[in-house]
Amino acid sequence: MIFVLFSLLILSIYSKELNTTNIKDRFQVIRAHAGNVKQLEALRNIHLDTQHEVDFWLTPKKVGHRADIMVNEEQMMWLNDLLKTNNITYDIIIDDVEKLIVSREHGRSNRLSHVLLSRRQRNEGGNRARFNFGEYQSYQTILDWIKDIETKYPDRAKVFTIGYTSEGRPISGIKIGKDVRRIDKRIFWIDGGIHAREWAAVHTVLYFIERLIADYEDDAIVRSAVDNLNFYIIPVANPDGYEYSRSDVSPMIRLWRKNRAGVVCKKDRWYRDRCCGGVDLNRNFDWYFGEVGSSRDKCSEIYQGTSAFSEKESKAIRDMIYSDEMRGKVDGFISLHTYSQMWIHPFSHQRKTVPEDIADIERVGRAAVSALENTYGTKYKFGTGSDILYPSSGGSDDWAKGKVGAKYVYLLELRPGEEVWDGFILDQRQLLPTAKETWNGIKVVIKAVNDRAPSSAKRITLTRRPINARLGTTQRRPSTTQQILQQTGNSRNGVSSSRSRCADRSTWCSAWLSANRNVCQISSIYMRQDCARTCRFC
Repeated sequence: MIFVLFSLLILSIYSKELNTTNIKDRFQVIRAHAGNVKQLEALRNIHLDTQHEVDFWLTPKKVGHRADIMVNEEQMMWLNDLLKTNNITYDIIIDDVEKLIVSREHGRSNRLSHVLLSRRQRNEGGNRARFNFGEYQSYQTILDWIKDIETKYPDRAKVFTIGYTSEGRPISGIKIGKDVRRIDKRIFWIDGGIHAREWAAVHTVLYFIERLIADYEDDAIVRSAVDNLNFYIIPVANPDGYEYSRSDVSPMIRLWRKNRAGVVCKKDRWYRDRCCGGVDLNRNFDWYFGEVGSSRDKCSEIYQGTSAFSEKESKAIRDMIYSDEMRGKVDGFISLHTYSQMWIHPFSHQRKTVPEDIADIERVGRAAVSALENTYGTKYKFGTGSDILYPSSGGSDDWAKGKVGAKYVYLLELRPGEEVWDGFILDQRQLLPTAKETWNGIKVVIKAVNDRAPSSAKRITLTRRPINARLGTTQRRPSTTQQILQQTGNSRNGVSSSRSRCADRSTWCSAWLSANRNVCQISSIYMRQDCARTCRFC
């Protein structure tokens, strides 16, 4: 009898401990409001504090903006006291993050609608390599699909690997272009998933691949671009982080942001895994590295790493773009993220700082935003990351503009908007609408790159410190996106009518001709625009 009573007592204590642990493991997302400068500064200090391991989904940019913060109930006791001390009001916008994850990403109730959407999507194009769009997929499934595309379209698609992660995964992508083994064409780069938890960005990049393959026969813009350009597309730039974020529905795992290099995990006093380490890859590029909006603390969500390109993933991207195959040829550079519905152009390291060719970047970017918004009415903000989000250094997009010299560089923060409460956990039913509207915007940039002559003479050369320039008076926008596009480049059928004489626009024409006497015929569109005199087109 005594043994039975003792057993019941132990069970009771154990049950209470389990219940306490479950409560401690429940994560919420609160939305805190910065009503004045003091409150804004307090929220930013919380963001930099890694001792309590709170996860900022959104960081306030200025007074009147909000911060979305994920915390468990143990952390909330500390945070609540701190917010009260600073008179900061807040709302609970997600009461149970794990419950939302299960509902949005693992629930069966929406699966039929996903299947129907996927089937309908397959009927919209002619890609013989099938993929289940409208659902989140594993990295291996993604790799299998792009390999299937390569098998079915060997003349237009080629899988490439630029390196391997610390856990041994290949960092792979797909090259798309007519006569795909040619390396003399201008380049359009697209990547996604550099932040592990941003699954919708990965899905959207996959949709771009689908459209470039499936629409080749029926869409004149796609066909011309695939014929004249080479697309290099990396769907998941952070494979280790992405797969880790898929490994469990626990918010601490699903909402993992960084890569997985140097991660050390230990049990806390509740016997939960607490992991510290990893690098924010979008703070690890060589553009004002470590100067603003990043951290030296390994436990920080925005830990920059030990040095620029210290990480295998960022180094692989750098080495690929600086390789003989790609060096000096990148005219378009798109990096997809979530969330906030923002179309961002360089530079993000400092407010009111833009490249010299801002007029071109703004014209094409605003046209792209217009095309996106006209699809479903989704509204986007447009500007530099420092002006419409927050200053940050070491980003891949700024590096692509400032160091690589790419012409049209944009970083997109996809759905949902800042005011929406579900953040990174986008309902799978929104995946295809998000992808479709974004593709319509990206097509504008693709056309601008395709129409642009590859002139090294006109290419903007930037020094280590970019020119600071405030935007002047805004140019009057043409009435249609098509009219805007017509301003972005020259006629693709010949030398621009604005030229009054026959001349070369590139200083490399003679060298190109010496290297290959057939270059004028092989690359007639580009050579006609840049080397009209050398190639005797006029």
